[in-house]
Amino acid sequence: MTSPLPTLPAGPAANACCAPSAGLNPGLAAERIAGIAKALAEPVRVQILDVLRRSEEDVCQCELITLFDIGQPLLSHHMRKLVESGLVGVERRHRWAYYSIPTGALEELTSWLS
Repeated sequence: MTSPLPTLPAGPAANACCAPSAGLNPGLAAERIAGIAKALAEPVRVQILDVLRRSEEDVCQCELITLFDIGQPLLSHHMRKLVESGLVGVERRHRWAYYSIPTGALEELTSWLS
């Protein structure tokens, strides 16, 4: 024979264990942060961003192609995603594209993560 499970009384105290400790943040740019996270969903993009972050100068696409051993079309695809997310800036110099991280591009992400 089984005994019935104990029940908690109804009311505000009954839901206290399930209430979030912090409410929604109205200032959170959730769409923007989700877009950044989506852009960083590919490991090669995280690696590219790391190379750009550590570089003191703009990085030419020819250097990235050699460094990652990928073709130009695939590099262009990854770079387009990073540029569209606002994490990377691009400057065209003749037939080459040079990439860098714009000032403040990582601030929103790092402040949200901290």
